[in-house]
Amino acid sequence: MEREGTGSATERLLDRVRQAVGTLGPFDDAVEEADAHRHVLRLLSAALDLHVERADPARPLPTVWMSPTRKFLGDSPDTVYTTVPVSADHTYRLIIDPGAALYVGLVAYGRDQAGGSVHIVDSVLDDDLVRVDGRFAVEVGAQVAPGDPAGIHLDPGAFRVMVRHYLADPTLADPAAVQVERTDGPVVDGPPDPGELAAAVGEAADWVVAQLRADAALDALMLLPDGVGDGVVDRVPTSGDLVSVFHPTPDIAYQGCRAVVEPGQRLEISFTPPPCRFWSVTVCTPWLESIEQRVLPASVNSERFVANDDGRVVVVVSGGDPEVPNWIPLRGYRRIQVAVRFLLAESPPERASYLLLGSGRGHGEEPSG
Repeated sequence: MEREGTGSATERLLDRVRQAVGTLGPFDDAVEEADAHRHVLRLLSAALDLHVERADPARPLPTVWMSPTRKFLGDSPDTVYTTVPVSADHTYRLIIDPGAALYVGLVAYGRDQAGGSVHIVDSVLDDDLVRVDGRFAVEVGAQVAPGDPAGIHLDPGAFRVMVRHYLADPTLADPAAVQVERTDGPVVDGPPDPGELAAAVGEAADWVVAQLRADAALDALMLLPDGVGDGVVDRVPTSGDLVSVFHPTPDIAYQGCRAVVEPGQRLEISFTPPPCRFWSVTVCTPWLESIEQRVLPASVNSERFVANDDGRVVVVVSGGDPEVPNWIPLRGYRRIQVAVRFLLAESPPERASYLLLGSGRGHGEEPSG
């Protein structure tokens, strides 16, 4: 069977993105439509890095998976995610600068077969790593024993390592950084293999489509606020491999809801945090992107919050300033998702309460800035 050429693979990528754009909507207005199209472009940017430009485990390069301008799948604005392509055919050393991170965690992901379901191969926490000159050095490869607290084991299907840095406020913190070195031989530069490049472009196309399907599936599976609707979530076609797209970590428990918050309304999220390394409440767009956090906060976390006298935390999401602690402004969005995450909780977190308050007929003002 003749392999697909790079020209036809690139044309197919553009065709699939064009088809995917056609599946979005309906939209409330032109602004929401533009936001959706920007989301597709951000996914395409990530796909090209993850599957084409920085995808070769023989010539590994780290990719900042999510950033202030590349966001998806309920990303946290308090986190820097960095991925590294790997293969059990090689060995690696990761040098990780934690910067001001409150937590650094590594997870290796693998597949039993090409295109198959993703599973966690191995994981390690900063508590088990040794700092040298303020940085972590982590050995990665098949030679590392599974469960070795100082390294990451790769099985034959391993293809990616993700490094997560959690920060109190990334806008003020020292940048976290990841360097990768292949330790089993020299890296050889050269032009791309045409067949390999065509296959990589095809993988990028598949990934964009899978991410957009995951957006719809995760949105439909989200709870509505308490007292809104009949408590039954929407039913949409969901891939049995949804967890593979999400790239989970065993360290985090997730909760959340979706809502439409009209002017004059506010959404209140309340819970009692269990003892844990870190928790956060993040407001996301309908495309599961955390809303912009360049000036105003898009999250409340365990390092920046005010609790009630009984220890309960109430986070308020609204357009106008409610003049209460723990406020996240909507910035013009109506349809939102809220992601609540608990990192290394010492006990199972309670279910957060989600209350939509107000008539929805008021005229809340958006904050300036």
